[in-house]
Amino acid sequence: MDLDVFLILHGWGGNKPAHWQEHLATALAEAGATVHYPKLPDPTAPDLQAWLARLDEAVQAIPAGSRLTVLCHSLGAITWMHYAARAPRPQFADRVLLVAPPYVIPEIPPSDAPTGVAGFFPPPMDPGALAYAACETHLVASDTDDYATFDQSSAYADRLQIPIHKLPGAGHISPYYGYGEWPWVLEWCLRRAGLPPVPRAAAEAPANPAAY
Repeated sequence: MDLDVFLILHGWGGNKPAHWQEHLATALAEAGATVHYPKLPDPTAPDLQAWLARLDEAVQAIPAGSRLTVLCHSLGAITWMHYAARAPRPQFADRVLLVAPPYVIPEIPPSDAPTGVAGFFPPPMDPGALAYAACETHLVASDTDDYATFDQSSAYADRLQIPIHKLPGAGHISPYYGYGEWPWVLEWCLRRAGLPPVPRAAAEAPANPAAY
């Protein structure tokens, strides 16, 4: 029987404890799942090659024959697009969720983006690479994201030939927009819920934005 394994990729800045990926990693581990949640090098000054090397280490540590689910947020989703272009073997991942990938023009990155972010863009727009790396890939985006309009997110999905699912009013799908605990994503991971994603119940934003 295939073993369900989960790989979680954070975005720039890393994740604060309130982030849905932090809650998810804990909940999956408590459910007895195998979780790989690598801390990518220097998240406040990300370097694409260093992130790809760390991601490859994590992938190589996953036993062959595992049923791998990959959950990426923000710059982690962009990193996955790069990694898929050099996938180590066909469809080594079963399911991939790309959540809130940012859309950055390298010459004019967001004013709050850390040094190094521009080097991740543009990501490879290679639908064949995503299909080679994973059996299925889905993109989840909001229509109020500060780092990508929904039209820009839809352009990613169109070029990559993958489905896109909208979470209305969810911002960057981070704790600042109420996405701390996100019950749906845990249920989806455990194969007790399907797509499209179910939004987090409305929650008051914290005083200070959490990590991306």
